[in-house]
Amino acid sequence: MLDIWNVKSGYNFGTLIENIPINIPLPLKNNTNPIKFEIISGKFPPGLRIEGRSIKGSPKEVIDFTTFKFCIRASYNNEISDRTFFVQIDGPDQPVFITEEGLLPVGPNQTYFILDKTPIEFFIQAEDFDTAAGQELRFFISSGDGLLPPGLTLDSNGRVHGLINPLPSVFVSDRTGGYDAVNFDAYGYDFGITSDNGFDTFNYDQVTYDYFAPSKVPKKLNRNYEFIVTVSDGHSEIKKRKFRIYVVGEDFFKADNTIIRAASGFYRADNTDLRIPIWSTPANLGTLRANNFHIIKLDIYEVVSYGVVQYYLEPNLDPKDPTSPASVLPPGMKLDIVSGELYGIIPYQEDYLKSYQFTITATRFGRGEESGSVSKTFTVKILGEIDSNMTWVTPAYLGILDVNLISNLKIQASSSLANNKIRYTLISGQLPPGLTLDSGGEIIGKINQYSSPGRKGLTTFYDTVNGQRVSNLTFDNNQTTVDKIFKFVIRASDQTLYSAIDRKFIIEIGTPDNKLFSNIYVTTYMPLDKRQLFNDFINNEGIFPSDLLYRPTDINYGIRRDLRMLMFAGIETRDANEYISMIGLNHKKKRFRFGEIKKAIATMPGTRQTVYEVIYVQMIDHQDFKDDKLPMNLTVDNFNKRHLDLTIKMVKANNVISADASNYFWKSSDQSMYVTKEPAVKRPLEYITVDRNDLQVSDFRSRIRYPNTYTNWRKRIKSFKDLGGTTVVNQPKYLPLWMRSFQENRQDLGFNLALPLCFCLPNTGEEILLNIKNSNFDFKRLDFTVDRYIIDNVNGYGADKFLVFQNKEVVV
Repeated sequence: MLDIWNVKSGYNFGTLIENIPINIPLPLKNNTNPIKFEIISGKFPPGLRIEGRSIKGSPKEVIDFTTFKFCIRASYNNEISDRTFFVQIDGPDQPVFITEEGLLPVGPNQTYFILDKTPIEFFIQAEDFDTAAGQELRFFISSGDGLLPPGLTLDSNGRVHGLINPLPSVFVSDRTGGYDAVNFDAYGYDFGITSDNGFDTFNYDQVTYDYFAPSKVPKKLNRNYEFIVTVSDGHSEIKKRKFRIYVVGEDFFKADNTIIRAASGFYRADNTDLRIPIWSTPANLGTLRANNFHIIKLDIYEVVSYGVVQYYLEPNLDPKDPTSPASVLPPGMKLDIVSGELYGIIPYQEDYLKSYQFTITATRFGRGEESGSVSKTFTVKILGEIDSNMTWVTPAYLGILDVNLISNLKIQASSSLANNKIRYTLISGQLPPGLTLDSGGEIIGKINQYSSPGRKGLTTFYDTVNGQRVSNLTFDNNQTTVDKIFKFVIRASDQTLYSAIDRKFIIEIGTPDNKLFSNIYVTTYMPLDKRQLFNDFINNEGIFPSDLLYRPTDINYGIRRDLRMLMFAGIETRDANEYISMIGLNHKKKRFRFGEIKKAIATMPGTRQTVYEVIYVQMIDHQDFKDDKLPMNLTVDNFNKRHLDLTIKMVKANNVISADASNYFWKSSDQSMYVTKEPAVKRPLEYITVDRNDLQVSDFRSRIRYPNTYTNWRKRIKSFKDLGGTTVVNQPKYLPLWMRSFQENRQDLGFNLALPLCFCLPNTGEEILLNIKNSNFDFKRLDFTVDRYIIDNVNGYGADKFLVFQNKEVVV
């Protein structure tokens, strides 16, 4: 063991402060050898690193005072030594308010007062460095910490917003509001204003006794609203700060006010009781029909009935930027500057749909030259005087769709308008379980014959005798079928919703088998760098344009990002453990090669109508008999006819396998007698178990081998019926549509060892092939190694199930 540390495990480096640079030497003995250090377990503080023989860096933010425990391994010349260490990071920081305490500048131009009946949007700001560790600041007013002005609220982000309610008005009966001038407890304080030009302000006996110029009694009582805002980091740290909002009445800024003094420094000469208009009309004015008279009222929210409001059309969308796009009303429409109404006859429009944008400024005028303005940009769409006549193309009867087969059905309507996008929605009824309708009219998915956890299936009623099914149970003298015919209504509407038509459709369910069938796939689990390389390729819009894809929202079509290759379609669905013996022979970890990029077409059965095209990579099994012959010193095992070419027999017979007391299989060191593409590994075989079916008592010299080729994989799957199951053989309907469609050579492909890349619209495959060629993407940089099957359905489990190969020694 390497003797390098001068402390025992459990040594504590002490407490570090977040964001403070550190350089702590490791506790080492004097040793000049080039020792390598690495973290092998635990959690090392983020922001720190081991550099040379020291811990360096700046600890990152932590939510709370945190203790980190980690193990450092020192290694040199095949010797190692481990030590466990501790370090604490002192992290939580109190939030810090940025907004100054006291009066808030919530008024126009950041004045420290605000008129009542005025909208407010003001942010109280704070900061906390712990937010880098994932914390969020939350603002609130605790119970008993004061109140905001009525009408305002404080949200968790620190935003004070709302419309301030009117201040309390002073009644005439309350008179001046001086001491004993109003009823006891009528107000919280005496609001009367003490005169500053009466008694004691003149020389003695120069004026009549009790002479003074009376002050004007205010109509509303100004109020200071004081409240304490608490900000929390969501953990344990909080901070409080006291704020005030001063609300005044509009009469406070009129010329007859005798209260305000110029020397107060609180108010300014441009203070006004004039309020800026508030728009209440939304920016989107909707869609109007051409060749009609229209009136659109542009409204503002009248908080007070004061001042004349006029409306103006701005020449540009942005009044402050003369280079912005022009502000244009629809042709034929005018703006009434007094009422704010847009009105006029919109003439005939040749285009189907046109959009107009314009900016209107509402200005409120007060006394003299006082005014306040606010601008808003509106959008209106004009629909041309063109009839949108729609008709259905798809007949009401959609035919028979077998269960468990991927649907290629599509609902289609036509419109008299060119380039009109039609939207399809399900109005009533329901689709068969497992199918959905997308907005483009595609019926996506496959019908579930039987229910499983989390998904519905067809319902089947039948008679039984002694527990055996003998016939279907019918009602109403065979006039009623249960879950075999689905009726539903779909609405097709144009993009403006001006025209829509409905139709009732019928799908008849075909259930040719009373059993479920599954599909078997293989996929690769490449390293992250290779997977990222493929993701960059497959997600490249320049190679696979989305407008060329077939059903881009359907998981069964569009872009295939899962690197999944079909190995067998149509095997009876059974319990997962029943498939294990199926892959006990001829199955071992295998690497496939990428071949040529090809295109295939899929046509609707019984027609020449192309449904889609598929771009795929032809995959190659270099150990398959057709492509790479086995070495000449191996011959076919003729004595085992029932397995056809699934086994081979060694020519030499001197490789004896025996079992010793440890129950290990051992084999000879003569590696030349084994069929393998990689150097054989000298190691003991697996334990002898009762489920081993790859060894025979008569073959004590271990001459029989089970070639690991994809054709033998498929033969093993087909032989599943020997286990009591039923596989679907020579029934092409379970293959993907493109494998069972006639191609340009007037032949169907049948099963094809292929990796689909994308499914595209008819007559677009050549363009995508050219894109792939021009991208110069090299598939040889990827690795398609598989070590398991993926079966898409097993009894009691509706999702993917993995069947891992056993990788036995006698498989080659």
